[in-house]
Amino acid sequence: MPAISPRGRPGLERRNGRHTLLAQIALLLALAALASFSSAAGPRPDQAVQPLHFTEAELLAVPGHGFSAPPYALDPLTPQGAWEAVTLPHVLPRQLIPGNDDAQEPQTVVTWYRVQVPARPASPNPQYFYIPRWKSDGQIAVYGDGRLLYQSHANLLWNGSNHPLWIALDETAGVPPVQTLVLRIERLRATGGAISSMWLGSEADIGWRYRVRDALQVQLPLMTSAAFLAVGMFALSVWLRQRRSSGGASPAGASLYLLFFIISVVSYIRCLHYYVGLQRLPVSDEWFGWFTVNSLFWLIAAAHFFIVRLHRHQQPWLDRSVLLLAAAVGTLTLPVFASAWPGATMLAPLIYLFLLVMGTVTFGCGMLNAWRARSRDAILLAGWSLLGMVMGVYDWLLQNNHVSVEGSFLGSYANVGAFFIFVYIMFQRYTRAIEEALQVNAGLEQRLQAREAELNRSHALLREVEQRQMLSQERQRLMQDMHDGLGSSLVSALRVVEGGRLEDIQVAEVLKSCIDDLKLAIDSMEPVEADLLLLLATLRFRLGSRLESTGITLRWEISDVPTLDWLDPRNALHILRILQEAFANILKHAHATEIRVTTAAGDGWVCVGIIDNGKGFAVEEALGKGGKGLSNQRRRAQAIGGDVAFESSAAGTRLTLRLPVQRPVAA
Repeated sequence: MPAISPRGRPGLERRNGRHTLLAQIALLLALAALASFSSAAGPRPDQAVQPLHFTEAELLAVPGHGFSAPPYALDPLTPQGAWEAVTLPHVLPRQLIPGNDDAQEPQTVVTWYRVQVPARPASPNPQYFYIPRWKSDGQIAVYGDGRLLYQSHANLLWNGSNHPLWIALDETAGVPPVQTLVLRIERLRATGGAISSMWLGSEADIGWRYRVRDALQVQLPLMTSAAFLAVGMFALSVWLRQRRSSGGASPAGASLYLLFFIISVVSYIRCLHYYVGLQRLPVSDEWFGWFTVNSLFWLIAAAHFFIVRLHRHQQPWLDRSVLLLAAAVGTLTLPVFASAWPGATMLAPLIYLFLLVMGTVTFGCGMLNAWRARSRDAILLAGWSLLGMVMGVYDWLLQNNHVSVEGSFLGSYANVGAFFIFVYIMFQRYTRAIEEALQVNAGLEQRLQAREAELNRSHALLREVEQRQMLSQERQRLMQDMHDGLGSSLVSALRVVEGGRLEDIQVAEVLKSCIDDLKLAIDSMEPVEADLLLLLATLRFRLGSRLESTGITLRWEISDVPTLDWLDPRNALHILRILQEAFANILKHAHATEIRVTTAAGDGWVCVGIIDNGKGFAVEEALGKGGKGLSNQRRRAQAIGGDVAFESSAAGTRLTLRLPVQRPVAA
């Protein structure tokens, strides 16, 4: 059976190539994930030592009046007090509207959680203490049998509580198994707090729990917000380039790129509290809380204007309301007013309730307008924004300890989805703009080709008209030249011969003159390409033999002169007749033995000189008698924009014909 060439199935080959590539990528990702988990798993689980899941603990709350550093070690008998048994996860209520601190009331509360570890067989693998979530505006310290194992080192309020805690218990030599675990959480009195259930075991047993929660709770918001910001920077560069190309004005649709950049920056600021806090922040808790809380208002405002640009249905009252509310909340919660009322961090639960109402109304109007405009992009974004408000309700409940603390804040995932939706919309817009540009270029090319074909047809018609006009003018010129020159000479010769008043020699001279007129008419029709020297060479060829027969020496003293763009057949005939008349006068009257022909150029003129060594004549007297020869020469020179000058003496005569390099329009 003959082999089938793969070139015969190009579509199948491309599909198979794509499927193979996807399969290879999936395989590589699977191998990378397997290698990652395998390398992190360490030793195999010890079946004799099972992991412990703590769902019960003892609680002790001790009032205080300020934050204090945790002790380096705990005495077995401290802290003392009435411990009470609680179930994990455990929550402490939070005040919705906190008041200003009263000096008579405790400002902070130290909450102690104590967990007793049951006796277990010794394990060859290191043991770890895992806390999925602790939630409080304060600081935490973890002790094992009185020894400090971990403490938070960052800011007091924004302290990285979204990070799950992974604490090694016995990585140092000679450490006995831990019997008692104590958590010290110092928090603000009005903010409440919560602690999840806890785990103790080897990395092989419980490490995957920590890695999954850390990836979903911390790393995913970090990566997506950074990617969002990077794409936003690209959108900003596109907006700046479009603005420069349009001369400083913002072209239609370009504002979407600027809004996309603003949304990416605000979203990045909003997501910071999900993954920062393990190290000390560069700003105070008050300012970081102000940025974190108010960034949601900025995000809603920017997303609202983005949706408006998509469905193109303006609602000025809604635009003003969104901007006014965002500005009002941002101003009233500034840290500079902390002495008058609580700041953004303390008022966050109440502010978020107000924000949920504002966002629901704003995006609800956006969804309605998008549905009316049948804008799929606007419907998609407004719908996801409304879903984000639903997620915001859950986050508010989680923030205020009304749902299980072991859940995750959904706001980070709402930002992940928004990132992909925004990228999808901007990618669609970008590719659509490229396609429109290609279509416009194709249309311009087609119109250009049609216009070029039309111009070619017009040019061909114009050339045809010019050709006909040139032929008509040439016919008229030849008719006039034949009538005025050769025809007139022949008629005059015919009448004289019929009257019998001429000798044979005179008749021959008349016929030679007629032949010269005929040659001039023929020479004027030859193309000279605006070259005066070529025209003079033609005249020399015609007169050379005649001058030799009379014994006159012709000296040719010609130099280069500029081209004369106006030198057409009609003007060439004028020049030839002027020069022919000059040679004829020399032959008839001067009795010269030598003729010199010279050329010169300067000051925008070209000069042609005819000089003989014969007997001169009285120029003024000859002009005064009304002779036609000299008058005709002047008339013809004036007809082409030049002039003729005569100089004569006993030593000879000089005729100078001046021709303009650029012929005047009036000439």
